[in-house]
Amino acid sequence: MPTRSAQDDTEYRRNYTSFEYVNALYALDHGWTGQGVKVAVVDDGVKEVSELSGKISPLSKDYGTVTQHSVTTDRNVIGDQYSDHGTAVATVIAGLNNGAGMQGIAPGVEIVALRISEIDLDTTDPEKTETLGIGLPDAVDYAGANGIKVINASIAKLDAEVPDPEWADMVARYTAKGGLFVNAAGNESGANAVGYLDFNASNRDGWLFVVALEGTETSYELTSYSNQCGTTVMDRCVAAMGSNVATDVNGALVLFSGTSSATPMVSGLAAMILSKWPQLSGVQAGQVILNTARDIGTPGVDPVFGHGLIDVQAALSPINPTLSNGVTSTSVQGSALVLPSAVGTAAFAAKALGEVTVLDAYGRDFAGDLSGMVVRPQADKAWLDRRMMVQANAGVAAFATPRMRASAGFSSLRTSPGADQMRTFLTNGEIAVKSGKAWMTAKYNSGDSVSDEFLGLAPSSDAVFAYSPVANLSVGARYPLAGGMLGVDAVAGRSDYGSAIGALVSWQQGGTSLKSGLIDEQGVVFGTPTGRGALRFGDGARTVFGEAAQVLPLGRWRLSGYASLGATKLKMANDMLLTQAGTMLTSRFGLTISRAWQGGRVSLGVAQPLTVVSGRGTYTLGSGYDLASRSLLFSSRPVDFSGRIDPLLTIGYERGGPRSSLRLGVASTTDAQDVRALGTWRLTLH
Repeated sequence: MPTRSAQDDTEYRRNYTSFEYVNALYALDHGWTGQGVKVAVVDDGVKEVSELSGKISPLSKDYGTVTQHSVTTDRNVIGDQYSDHGTAVATVIAGLNNGAGMQGIAPGVEIVALRISEIDLDTTDPEKTETLGIGLPDAVDYAGANGIKVINASIAKLDAEVPDPEWADMVARYTAKGGLFVNAAGNESGANAVGYLDFNASNRDGWLFVVALEGTETSYELTSYSNQCGTTVMDRCVAAMGSNVATDVNGALVLFSGTSSATPMVSGLAAMILSKWPQLSGVQAGQVILNTARDIGTPGVDPVFGHGLIDVQAALSPINPTLSNGVTSTSVQGSALVLPSAVGTAAFAAKALGEVTVLDAYGRDFAGDLSGMVVRPQADKAWLDRRMMVQANAGVAAFATPRMRASAGFSSLRTSPGADQMRTFLTNGEIAVKSGKAWMTAKYNSGDSVSDEFLGLAPSSDAVFAYSPVANLSVGARYPLAGGMLGVDAVAGRSDYGSAIGALVSWQQGGTSLKSGLIDEQGVVFGTPTGRGALRFGDGARTVFGEAAQVLPLGRWRLSGYASLGATKLKMANDMLLTQAGTMLTSRFGLTISRAWQGGRVSLGVAQPLTVVSGRGTYTLGSGYDLASRSLLFSSRPVDFSGRIDPLLTIGYERGGPRSSLRLGVASTTDAQDVRALGTWRLTLH
């Protein structure tokens, strides 16, 4: 039977409930165990049981004493049979997965045992044999002086309702060193965490309080014994699980409960964060824990649970990551790269955006593959259904006089299930008025205007529409010149995602047509949205193009063809990862041969949609992290914008009379990966 993870073994299952509540398996699966990080345990000592074999740091120190026969001496023993509490705390943090017993939440951590207990062997009251607290301020100062970024303090003051300046100053000094003092909230069922009276502006950033949750497996409930966070410290308070299996001083498994058990779970998480990102301070690790805690109870930070339950996966995942090109940084969220169909994508995404390093809001580096954020516009079934419905419902109206002509194409689509719920809209239109020898014209063209173009049966020689379908409006003039007709047009258009303006000059004589033009796009490139954020493919583009078209009779056949050449320059911005883009040279062509057959006309053709034939760019982005300088390392990645020459092969048949018309067509790419077919029949009623 397959298992969900190799880390989900018997030792993990000893603390299955508490680990599952906090998503601990996520860290283990990624090998983030707190390795290389020291956590100071200020407690009654830590005995090196098998679960802590080799885990006790030489920096460990005993501040305590032993009194026997009325003589008090320095003890200098890191752990012994009296170190039951500290040993359990240490195993919850760093217990090894060694084939027996249990494991801690961060088994790679090294424990610095700072023993702060006094042993009185002369007393006859077992409750008074051990007293905690001796040397606590010295132990905390020692941890700060030795660069230990996390202290686990599963201890509390004796009197929670009396301020203690020594505690306040002690934590303040450690905070100034960048340390995180992880402190049990207490087990008196109180309304405030123990220590709340000592909490102030000097120590708040380095003090993290922990309350304990009950492992009900079905809800989030504070244990009956746990203090609440309270209103004073709730912004520096989190919850963890109040019961964990630990190891006692004899190496046996024990159930260890209390806020003392919840606190080392938080310390272990802090160690994981610092292990993966050693550039952070303990204070910063604490901020990450707070800001990634799972909100439980009353929405928002509340007096019971504070920020909520710690979440290992959330804490080790990026928080508001940013993309940088070495000059500016912008949020990853919402970023996307949309590539026009004319731009090639062979290995583009992986080459440009594979293995990218980003920084999050805490300066943590994350490496990953962003190629999944590259979007390619594609037609879906709904789009094709729409186009066929448009053609099925299409109609045209026109009239002409010697000095004026006008036409309008229209169609309709159903807007709701009701039979009468149809919306009629304009698909194309033209009006022309003659003034002297000149014709003044205005035109509208949309993607719904003709079925031939989207199918590829008779590719349009309208270069403007090919280079930017957004530019669907034109106003211009036609004037006889040199035996032909000279045309000058201004073009423009706007969509939800961009706009285009431009100019076109054309000349036509008989079957010969020549065009040249300029199109300026904003927010789109070749009529396609460029994307968002640092990944976007420019802020628009400027394109110049030229096109020639020709119709020639060849006996019983008629040959028609066109070819366009263009040059496009992207509009750049300093916040984009695309930091350099050369001129893209583009091309499109079509060739159709047709003749009369069976009372109609049959045609064979080949059509290459607009494609980039030459063009290169450079992406500049983070590709690594230098720990010494705490900064991203950048690389420049050249990419090729060239697309594929992959023409459509077409065959069509048209037959029509005064009252009806039939049109059939099939188109396919040369590799038969894209095959399209269309048939329409129209009947005109008088």
